[in-house]
Amino acid sequence: MKTGKKILALALVALMLTVAMNFTAFAATINVDDAFEGETYSAYKILEYTSNKSVNPPAFSYYLANADYQGALGTALRNAGFAFTKSADGSQWFVNNSDQLTDGADLAEKLSASIDTWKDAALASATTTGTADKKAVFNDLPTGYWFVTSSLGSLCTLQTYDDEELVVEKNTTITDTKEVSDYEVQVGDTVTYTVTLTDGKGTNLEGKVIDTMSKGLTYNNNAFCVANGTPLVKDTDYTVTPTTEPDGKTKVVYVFSADVMTELQEGEQIAITYTATVNADASLDGTEQNIEFSQYSEQETNKKVIDVYLENLKINKTDGTKALKGAQFELYRTDATSVPTANHTAVPVRVLSNAELIAAGITKEADTIYYEVEKDGTNYTIDMTNASSAVVYSLDKDSTYYLRETKAPDGYNLLEDEIEVKLNETTSIDVVNNSGSILPSTGGIGTTIFYIVGGALVLGAVVVLIARRRVRNNKK
Repeated sequence: MKTGKKILALALVALMLTVAMNFTAFAATINVDDAFEGETYSAYKILEYTSNKSVNPPAFSYYLANADYQGALGTALRNAGFAFTKSADGSQWFVNNSDQLTDGADLAEKLSASIDTWKDAALASATTTGTADKKAVFNDLPTGYWFVTSSLGSLCTLQTYDDEELVVEKNTTITDTKEVSDYEVQVGDTVTYTVTLTDGKGTNLEGKVIDTMSKGLTYNNNAFCVANGTPLVKDTDYTVTPTTEPDGKTKVVYVFSADVMTELQEGEQIAITYTATVNADASLDGTEQNIEFSQYSEQETNKKVIDVYLENLKINKTDGTKALKGAQFELYRTDATSVPTANHTAVPVRVLSNAELIAAGITKEADTIYYEVEKDGTNYTIDMTNASSAVVYSLDKDSTYYLRETKAPDGYNLLEDEIEVKLNETTSIDVVNNSGSILPSTGGIGTTIFYIVGGALVLGAVVVLIARRRVRNNKK
């Protein structure tokens, strides 16, 4: 009988590598190592315990009082695989099937599955919280056999000591990464973001992704979620909730159900793909930011910050030596593989007000006009009638642009060719106009002046000739 009880004790130790829980015997103290800060650890006493260490080998027995055996706890233990023998006086029930308790994981899973039916009937219970030093400690527990869980759904192992038990938390929480399709953008561009969640051990609670984008990004509400290549069903497997924050930012919360997280195995992934459009609220001379992190139980991943960048172009009008006013331009955009033609995509622009420049921290320069790309605008003219320079904001550094002069300053020749502008090479260009002689045209002064002068000379010669003849006639 003593040997059987010892075997039972050893067999129960085998239950410690479990799904979502672990057991410990005769513990005055239970220490949980590698605990997660902020998580709740719960211990439930499921069997009474006595020992006699004065004999060799020591004798152990595990039992329930009759009332507990007849209640929810006893039912759960029997359903999990424990067998009992009734004491002679009927007051206690002793575990008697130590030689059959060899599949600890199976017993643990069964008890875990029914924990809500029996945890309130446990012989004793205690809770503690994981600390920053990765510890969780249960002190001054009564002797007995204990079932330990965590709010993460822990995977633990047990090492047995005379008066102290050590449980090592093996659970790992989810991790995440984030990527963007394009880092260089123009107002009106649509960029694609991908968030990838990687599952940990024992994760059987819902998982969250919180994604906040700056005011200059418009969320297109088109998220597509896939778990290991299989599309998930919105509003069944996950929910998406976008909200506008007081500062104009958009916060989007993705929640994946506990069923989805439970089905995932360690290392398997969920991919979230969605798009956002750079809008008119984009920063004039800076970046648009997207910040993402994930939550599982009380755990939170580090924030991932994804920036997309906008560029500006300064146009300086000159004759080669001095600045010129009075020109007008149109800006066109194409990709790097396009052949320059007159049919590039025209870039709509709008004039920025002094208030907008001040709000953006931009100091206005003399003889300079400021524009910004306007996604759905109808104006395509950069008008430098009263300016010798123009700055255009919210352009894409990776794009190729073409500047076309549509009006030259008075007295200067209009440029015939477009000017290619690659913002990854320059952010300022000088556009040079040359002056030319004004040639005569039909209906102009042309040769008229010569006819007038010539006619006058002929008339004068005739007058002189007539005068001389009169002089001669008088002499006769």
